[in-house]
Amino acid sequence: MRPSRSRGAWVMGRILDARGDWQTAIADALVAAPRPIPMDERLLARTRDGEQIRRMIDRATLPPARPAATLLAIYPDEAGRLLIPVTVRRAELRAHAGEVSLPGGRVDAADASHEAAALREAWEEIGLEPASVRILGTLDEVWIPVSNYELRPFVGAVDRRPALVPHHAEVASIVELPLDVLFDAAAVSVEELMTRGLQIRAGAYRFGGITIWGATAMTLSMLGHVLADALGGPHAVR
Repeated sequence: MRPSRSRGAWVMGRILDARGDWQTAIADALVAAPRPIPMDERLLARTRDGEQIRRMIDRATLPPARPAATLLAIYPDEAGRLLIPVTVRRAELRAHAGEVSLPGGRVDAADASHEAAALREAWEEIGLEPASVRILGTLDEVWIPVSNYELRPFVGAVDRRPALVPHHAEVASIVELPLDVLFDAAAVSVEELMTRGLQIRAGAYRFGGITIWGATAMTLSMLGHVLADALGGPHAVR
């Protein structure tokens, strides 16, 4: 019989305690999430005068956005703490050099679906076996103005901590981000950042010596809001 406690506390235990049925709890939260999913507004890139970068770009003047997909793979460590792997891109790359990203990329003609593309990219970039991933659901698509990609994020679960291997031609290192960081509003700080020669202001997650901003931070923020709603509200976890 389930212990007598509030629904929020029960769901929190299921999601943040990997000994419980956290996979079903996250899948249920994704199904129940209102759309569009909110995110931390501080994460939206702005000019130094405060104007949102994406509002300065008229999408009608651009060609149709190219489809892309990414994977938020969640798994427990040996202590039962849930983690999400992100990649630090190599500094010498031509595109997004040195940035922190979730495994992902464009949907190729050979991919059967966006989901297949997300799983393929995770296999290619971090060595995550596609067969080990249970797709739990999706978040809202994110338009990336600088590359004109429409990114579809998939949330997946892996039963146990995988032995990940970075694809060294593209990935300098893999960092495992604890899921509970997404519940901490103080983990996001607004910073001055440089991208393609433009100085901008944007919120970013700081963890383990890395800075996570842009589409990756927005995607993580959506997941945090979905789970916070399932836990009973944005202040459910502190």
